Amino acid sequence: MPISPRRLVSRCLCLLPYLLALACASQPPSQEAGRLGSPAPTGLEGLCAENAGPPRVERISEHVWAAIGYDIANTVVISTSEGLVVVDAGMTPARARETMAALRQVVPWGPVKALVYTHSHMDHIGGATVWAPEGTPIWGTAETSAHLLKQYGRFKQAEVVRGSRQLGLRVPQELLPCSALGRRADLDRKGEVGLLLPDHAFSGTHALNIGGLEIVLVEAPGETHDHLFVWLPGERTLIAGDDFYWTFPNLYTIRGASPRPVDQWIKSLDAMRARAPEHLIPCHTKALHGAEAINQALTDYRDAIQWVRDQVVRRANQGQDIDTIAREVKLPPHLAGKPYLQETYGQVDWSAKAIYVNNLGWFDGRPQRLYPLEAREAAAREVELLGGAGRVLELARQGLAQDDPRWAAHLLAKLQDAGLATGALAGPWQEAQAAALEALARQTANTNGRAYLLESAQELRQGLEPLPKPRMPARTARQIPVEFLLEQMAANLDPTASLEVHQSLVLVLPDLGRRYVITQRRGVAEVIAGEALPGTPGPLATLSMDSNDLRQMVLGFQGPLALHAAGKITVEGSWLKALAFLARFQPAAGGGA
Repeated sequence: MPISPRRLVSRCLCLLPYLLALACASQPPSQEAGRLGSPAPTGLEGLCAENAGPPRVERISEHVWAAIGYDIANTVVISTSEGLVVVDAGMTPARARETMAALRQVVPWGPVKALVYTHSHMDHIGGATVWAPEGTPIWGTAETSAHLLKQYGRFKQAEVVRGSRQLGLRVPQELLPCSALGRRADLDRKGEVGLLLPDHAFSGTHALNIGGLEIVLVEAPGETHDHLFVWLPGERTLIAGDDFYWTFPNLYTIRGASPRPVDQWIKSLDAMRARAPEHLIPCHTKALHGAEAINQALTDYRDAIQWVRDQVVRRANQGQDIDTIAREVKLPPHLAGKPYLQETYGQVDWSAKAIYVNNLGWFDGRPQRLYPLEAREAAAREVELLGGAGRVLELARQGLAQDDPRWAAHLLAKLQDAGLATGALAGPWQEAQAAALEALARQTANTNGRAYLLESAQELRQGLEPLPKPRMPARTARQIPVEFLLEQMAANLDPTASLEVHQSLVLVLPDLGRRYVITQRRGVAEVIAGEALPGTPGPLATLSMDSNDLRQMVLGFQGPLALHAAGKITVEGSWLKALAFLARFQPAAGGGA
């Protein structure tokens, strides 16, 4: 049913901290701690000890400290005579406060002179309000704000659900003691939002000089299109962000995201190598010291990415299909054994598929893929050939008993695809599917894959985890572009309720000097800045309000009736018809307020 206008897109920015999306010593760094000769960790406990370890503050170089293990991402602090430059803010305000408290015990403290985002993933920016009081410059690349809004925009609900699975939000600690990148994420159950958009941007390179210390920001696309690294030439220290960490790189994320720029990622690693750093601190996992060791690691890392990319290119040009490519592409022995290229976060076969699709699209050349038998019908026929739904369930249970969870999950998927996992079969199917996912997870070293499987099993038994009602500071809400909110409104039009509708509404924002015509046309919402396009019906009403009141309304903080009663919305035309018009906008299916 239609929702009230105050909830038009309340799940839009309010869901940002839940994505992608799913923490002490001050002595000089030990070369032993970051040596390349460390064996790859065995088992999850070994992985957690090796890549994350206990929460601690490490001194990376003369002016640089890193808080490692307090969150899934590291926070790096550069201490100068004038104050601090903070690189990455953590995932939530709660974790950011914990990290700050630990850093204050060992770092020469002062006011925060700048906050730098290495990129726009929430685990690096979600705690910004803790680090950046009003007036603190926040730096990102020229792409950061747009990339942030794009990746957490139209597909927000899909990313929230899949991101929660990737983080394993309800998975017991003993089954998932850490992420391969650091401490497990802990979404703030109070719903506190600490996100702030950057207010300073650059392209290429930009040098900050704070307290006599030169701090160079270098645009370096890789993990994201808006990525940067931080270079301190006076200390030969490089803060790598997520373009390097101690696992195979996440060239594709299973929570879903726009394509990652693999070619540029290779060039960004080469730009790091060219600077010959002596200290390398990623924004996940541990530091590495020594120019020779760092050069070797960065060279291996970029070679691994290029190896996978080039193998995909060669095999695609030979006519291989995407499944064959994903199965056959492997790292060569001289790279596969490196401790920073283990497939515990990124995974080679996932990456190969992503590179293929990003370059050639979904069709892989097999003619039978152009007009396949509809999946539901195909599955139903296969189930019938296997002896019916009951027999397929029995075969799946046999697969589980024989320690073959992939086969069990494959069979159970046939029942689901055929629409047969319902009625009397629903309960037994859910239990068998959950057991298959859990058994498969026990065989999975990749913490993203393991978490996704285990969280999916939890959902089968307990349902989706409800999210807390977010609390967004007014400071954050003011930063959200009006155009972004209106775009989300358009995507969230109820197609059924509006299928026979052709109406328009004018929205005027005097403080911005802007006017928008919003049209609902048979299931499609169109937002036009300025004057209406030809064929647009006359408006039901013209609503005038301050842009911040619009933000309050569409983010769900204050309803249109209250705003109207307070004199904050003025109306020319029919207010009742305007309310009915607005009520046809709804959140993405499957979400919660």
